[in-house]
Amino acid sequence: MEIKKPTRWDGKWRIVMFDIPEKLRRLRDSLRLHFREIGLIELQKSVFVYPYPCRKEIEFILEFYNARRYVRFVLAEKIDNELHLKNKFNFKQH
Repeated sequence: MEIKKPTRWDGKWRIVMFDIPEKLRRLRDSLRLHFREIGLIELQKSVFVYPYPCRKEIEFILEFYNARRYVRFVLAEKIDNELHLKNKFNFKQH
């Protein structure tokens, strides 16, 4: 699965957060693996971030694992370590 990147960034961050019980550790590990594979970066242990629209891809993964109830999706305009994230996503400096 690949996320199509638009030609211009809309200035919004997609944040995917999850809280999965320890008894479902394999599910948690699988979600982390899939989120990394499609390009999301781990902001904190169970929080991933991505700068481009990716809701459809996230929804597909959640449906596949039947994990919707453990996951939240946030659209944010600002993150305090934004410069660091822009570097990780190879944004061009203006």
